[in-house]
Amino acid sequence: MKNSLPYRIVTQIVCIIVLVIVMFPLCLMLEKSLAVNGFGNYLKVFEYYNLIPNITTSIIVVGGTLLVVGIVVSMAAYAFSKLHFPCKRAIYYLLLTAMMIPASATIFPLYQIVRGLHLNNTGWSLVFPYATGSACFNLMILTNYYNALPDELLDAARIDGAGKWKTFCKIMLPIAKPGLVFVLIQTFLSSWNELQMAMIFINDTDKQPMSVVPLRFAQTTLSTGFTINNLFAACIICLFPIAIFYTLASRQLMEGLTAGAVKG
Repeated sequence: MKNSLPYRIVTQIVCIIVLVIVMFPLCLMLEKSLAVNGFGNYLKVFEYYNLIPNITTSIIVVGGTLLVVGIVVSMAAYAFSKLHFPCKRAIYYLLLTAMMIPASATIFPLYQIVRGLHLNNTGWSLVFPYATGSACFNLMILTNYYNALPDELLDAARIDGAGKWKTFCKIMLPIAKPGLVFVLIQTFLSSWNELQMAMIFINDTDKQPMSVVPLRFAQTTLSTGFTINNLFAACIICLFPIAIFYTLASRQLMEGLTAGAVKG
């Protein structure tokens, strides 16, 4: 059935229709950004604003979040999957219940912690909230991936004299690379695009990450000569890094998502 010609034709038509629906807003935004003055609209964005501090903040936030998530989640997932310690399952499911807590409900206590540590109005004020917010889902994904790896690998490493730390670093972590890549990619996407915490934790508009910058553009359009075409150009500039990253990493994203689906 799935290999038949009618099935392939129908699936291709459906994919094309979905692609057109998804791409239409982006194509419209690109067309509007080039209307009237062409690439001059993009030059005017940089004449109005210095985006280097905003880009720097985004790099600090995303880089710090990826570092924390990559280290903490990879070790925690390995421990919950392959190691034995008291109340392991209870602690694991307790951590997963954090996914049921709305992000908006944690903003106020997180802001109090950030302000108490004097990190507000810096990129570091977003690193740990972002890492914590994405850790539970990433823990579930990576734990399931480790569960798909055979326990015989641990037995072979133990026979060869490798300890738990060496087994993790030299054997399990390299094998789990596809799952870890997926975790890091989706963490990158979520931390780059997050808006609510970025607006609250960083009040200085010159230090806010790129996800907040389009709102400033929209406000400027009403009070200065910053036209609607310049606004669309500014939005394209803000979307460009994430579009390039997703295009280059989409294959690894899908491989990491499906790698642990079948027991090895």
